Amino acid sequence: MFTAPRSLAALALLALGACATASADRLSTVTVDGREYELRTRTIDGPGGQFETTSVRVRGGYALCKIDSPGDCAAAVRRGRESGVRDND
Repeated sequence: MFTAPRSLAALALLALGACATASADRLSTVTVDGREYELRTRTIDGPGGQFETTSVRVRGGYALCKIDSPGDCAAAVRRGRESGVRDND
C-alpha cells in the first residue's frame, strides 16, 4: 500500500507530465531477494527545466523510487509485491 506522501508525489509527477516530455530513458536493474527488477530512469523536459524520475517495474506496473536513496527502490519492490496484484515477472 502506498503512503499519502508517495501518492501525492505521484500525482504531482502526473500533473507535471501533462506539460512535460521525456527526452531520455535509461534502463538498469535492482536485485531484491535474489530477483532482478527493471529500473527506468527518465529525463523529463518540463517548463522549469530538466529533471529525472526513477521507477521500478513490479507486478506489471511501475512504482516511483529514489535511486540515490539507499534501499528505496528495494522497498518499492517489496511494497509492490505485497499489493496482491498478479506478478508478471
